[in-house]
Amino acid sequence: MMQLPPHHLPAVPRWFVPGSPGPASLPEHVTTTGVGHWWADRALDPRAVAVSCAGHVLLRGDPGSVAPDLLAPFARSHVEAPARFLPVLGAAFDRLVPAERMVYVH
Repeated sequence: MMQLPPHHLPAVPRWFVPGSPGPASLPEHVTTTGVGHWWADRALDPRAVAVSCAGHVLLRGDPGSVAPDLLAPFARSHVEAPARFLPVLGAAFDRLVPAERMVYVH
């Protein structure tokens, strides 16, 4: 995937639900603070996007538009993605360790 410059970010609501707790808040954090990176399968009209910061990555979109070798920048990261990304993640990395995450919201 290609890293997007800060002035060329995708519309957050299209890919992520604003105000989500836990790791799902990563897109808002990266957009607001400028800490972290946005990635896409292509610069114009991306079909898949990723947001990364501090060893965490959120993947969204069409996994068919992402070649396994393009996920190399996310090696050794905690990746949160819909189950439909499992085949491409499995092809990209030697080892996947699924983990359930619980978020307490008060």
